[in-house]
Amino acid sequence: MNKKELAKRTISGVILGPIVVFSFLTYPTLLGLVTAIVMISSFELIEMFTSDLKNPLIKFLITFIVGASTLVYGFALEAESRGILPFEAEGTFFLGFVICIILILINVKEIKYTKRLIESSALSLLYVSFFLSHFYLIQMNYGSGLAIMALTSVWAYDAGAFFIGSKFGKHKLSPHFSPKKSWEGLIGGIAFTFVYLFIFDFIGLLFSVMPKMDILHFFIFALMVGIFDTIGDLMESVIKRYYNVKDSSKILPGHGGMLDRIDGLLIATPMWYLLLAIIGV
Repeated sequence: MNKKELAKRTISGVILGPIVVFSFLTYPTLLGLVTAIVMISSFELIEMFTSDLKNPLIKFLITFIVGASTLVYGFALEAESRGILPFEAEGTFFLGFVICIILILINVKEIKYTKRLIESSALSLLYVSFFLSHFYLIQMNYGSGLAIMALTSVWAYDAGAFFIGSKFGKHKLSPHFSPKKSWEGLIGGIAFTFVYLFIFDFIGLLFSVMPKMDILHFFIFALMVGIFDTIGDLMESVIKRYYNVKDSSKILPGHGGMLDRIDGLLIATPMWYLLLAIIGV
């Protein structure tokens, strides 16, 4: 990455970072943020699958249904926690998928596009929306502090892996799908994340917004973030390589598309929730 691209990446990060973090402080703003990110990312994913389909209406309709499912799921979780929901909140995604299939069958006649749209709808609802919506569960069950820690730990890993990998990376992690990733970057990113989590928790304790965590917890979470962030990145790289695209879009200067920015979060976020439940923080 040249200096100009790095400058763009830094500036956009400095501007957008605080907005994203502050959106995690309340549940309604978190709902709005996650829904917006899911809609942008889903449209990028659908566009990758169907770039040669000249039917923007169906793409926007599917994107809207995915976004609506994300928002309704957030409200359904709130209702479920109060014992006033007569069904499982996750049912909203199944309903969203059924609606997507109906819309596709009505609006698209070509079999190949029908297949791609159904596949991208399923991925958008499960891989993007449901996985990222685990931030709802983290915020509801463990508070804004841990939700922000989960979010920014992935940023910390990405930053550490990028700088360590750029300077010391010699052993390629996945030469075919992601030639810029190295084992040195992976290890450096995990170490950087470990230090970041320790500092974050220490500051959080001073302001009484974080539970006390052990050194072992920091190591487990840092290791998890490193592994699953990398898996998420490689998964998107495989999809982009298959469809022969460099970036999912150009919406974020220096970062590419929204999907490029959150690929690691999509896998790491549900793992954060799972580990928090297992450890019992």
